[in-house]
This record gives sequence, structure tokens and C-alpha cells, in this order.
Amino acid sequence: MEKKLLALDLDGTTFGEHGVLSPGNRRALEAARGAGAVVCFVSGRKNLRRIEHITGLADYILLNNGGTLLKMPQREQVYTTLVRRRDLERLLAFCNSHDVMLHMIRDGYWGINLVRPELPQLERRYQNRPVLYRSADDLPFETVDGFVTTGHSDLVQEFVRREGLDLHCMVSDPLTMDVMPGQVNKWYGAWRVAQLEGIPRERVIGAGNYYNDLELILGAGTGVAVRNAPADLQAQADYVTARTNLEDAVAEIVERFILGREGTA
Repeated sequence: MEKKLLALDLDGTTFGEHGVLSPGNRRALEAARGAGAVVCFVSGRKNLRRIEHITGLADYILLNNGGTLLKMPQREQVYTTLVRRRDLERLLAFCNSHDVMLHMIRDGYWGINLVRPELPQLERRYQNRPVLYRSADDLPFETVDGFVTTGHSDLVQEFVRREGLDLHCMVSDPLTMDVMPGQVNKWYGAWRVAQLEGIPRERVIGAGNYYNDLELILGAGTGVAVRNAPADLQAQADYVTARTNLEDAVAEIVERFILGREGTA
């Protein structure tokens, strides 16, 4: 079999509820690698914390929506992409003056520039308590690889566009939006993996469930939306699974596109 790349979003696609990988999806991923496929998990998560249980199933893991690539199992950082300092400072000044929470999440650190009513909900989600910062100089690190915004995300998108900042905005769920360096998206990272492995675009299968997966679905030779994806995202895909993420959609993808078993839904 000609080598293929299977690039899979995690939350809402590969995982069921609460970051759980089902036995059926685990067996399917093992079968895909056994058949010679390269497996790459593509996530908006900032680090491997809370996904350690699936690291042994991947050849590569893309974090930060494609901004950082790790080669497994040695966890070698192949690349990371950083935000320019002047873009950070301009965006932060805008968020400070327009009541937008700008989250800095890195290596266990969670910083916020201001407090909004949704903070308790976010504390439950991240299982952490943030610290307050107001300027880039308050941050405990020199470089930034991206941000998360909550509140007035449409204003942030318009500001980035109007001011010509080298940033890319991706809505990652109904509450939050990821803001990344300009060229970064999930397809950007998956295509880097394909090039490293010598796999042409037509043999890349990219699957996701939300709008931050759109570039991956459009860029891959076979773009897959899982059944629980929004209808307008499904309309952009080459294939929509019969199963949701709670029904082993990844197993269906593997069976159909890696193992060549039709009628597996």
C-alpha cells in the first residue's frame, strides 16, 4: 500500500467526551499504523498535558493549531512558529481597551489581561486559576506562539484585518477564538508532515469537526468532516462520516480510507 498520512483533529473528532479515546478508535489507529499509514494528531492544545494517553498512537503531534510540530516518540520539536513582538503589543493594547480577555497559555502558565463574567466557566474548563498581566513585560517568557480570546472575538478579527497584523484568527469553539501567527493553521502543519514523509497531497486524509479544522479539510486530498460537525463545515468536506465522535467516527475513517473497507458505517 502506498503510504498515506492520516491527520486527525482530537477534541470532537478523535476523542469522545472529556478527552476519552474509545477502545474502537484505539484499535483503528493501531490498525492504521500497522497498515503503514503515518498518523498525525492535530490539536489546538498548547502542550501534551492531558493527552499523554494517546501519544504512543501517533508518529507526529501538531499542537497550537499547527504552530508546533513534535516528532514522536522522542518528542523532538521539528518547528515552532512565534508571534512578532509588535503584533503582540498592538493586539494586547486593543484587548485591554475593548474588554476582550486575551489568554496566554504556556507550560502550565495561564495569564489573562482582565476579568470577565465567563472566567469561572473557563477555570472549570482549564482546571486552573489564572494570573493577571497587563503588558507583554509582565509575562514570564520572552516569546509567544499564540493567544486565546474570549468575548468580542468579532472585534478582534476586524482589528487584526484592519491593522494588517501578521495574525490568523480561528474560532475553536462557541466560547473561544485562537489567534495564531499569520501563516499558521492545521493544514499548514499537516502539509509540513506530508513533505517530511514524502507523501503527496492526494494521499493525505484530514478530518475534523469545527471551523478551526476548515483549512485541514480543504487542503487534504481527502477532507473529512465527522457527523457532529456544523452543517456548513460538512458542506466543505469530500466525505462526511455516518458516525459522530461519540460513535467511533475515526474507526469509520480508518476502515474506509486506510484499510479500504467500504460500507463500514
